[in-house]
Amino acid sequence: CVYGADDNESWTSVSFEKKLPYSLKLEFEQELRLADQISTFKQTFSELSLSYKVIDGLSLQLPYRYSTYENKIKQRLSIGGSYKYSFKSLSLKYRAKIQRTYEKEEIPEDMIRNKCTIDYKLNKSFKPYVSSELFYYYNEDPVQLDEYRMSFGLTVDINKKNSMKIFYIFKKKDLTESDPNVTNIFGLAYSFKI
Repeated sequence: CVYGADDNESWTSVSFEKKLPYSLKLEFEQELRLADQISTFKQTFSELSLSYKVIDGLSLQLPYRYSTYENKIKQRLSIGGSYKYSFKSLSLKYRAKIQRTYEKEEIPEDMIRNKCTIDYKLNKSFKPYVSSELFYYYNEDPVQLDEYRMSFGLTVDINKKNSMKIFYIFKKKDLTESDPNVTNIFGLAYSFKI
């Protein structure tokens, strides 16, 4: 384990993005996650997301995710919004999302996610970033913080239509438990615009 983490995982994904009329955008992502020191299958998911650009920098998203695990299937529906403000080479982005996860014969899991990202455009191709994200169970009284993630990475624009992201995430989950779960995540994401 690295730095006392309970586990190391890898997340790899491929995504496609298509601009539609009326300020709409359709995105599809396929991801594979490995756990147990990056040695065994954890899950794979397919996510389809429709977003609407309200004004420059502000957009609304409606993602649907279908996740397959070794012994279960989960489905997730979310609604969210994001705002991005850029000043010269520096960009600040805030995203809020409400999500409900369904699993057969289980009570749906409702969460609120808040994510802040800062990125810096070094040149036309390279953009390093840092981000933090908080996960809350909103149907509990009082509202409970369950998880947080800190990440940093590098986005590489290969050309106008293709980009790649290399990243690391430090994840701490089950914060209400006496022994929270700590995970190091190493990731690679490839994105196409069609």
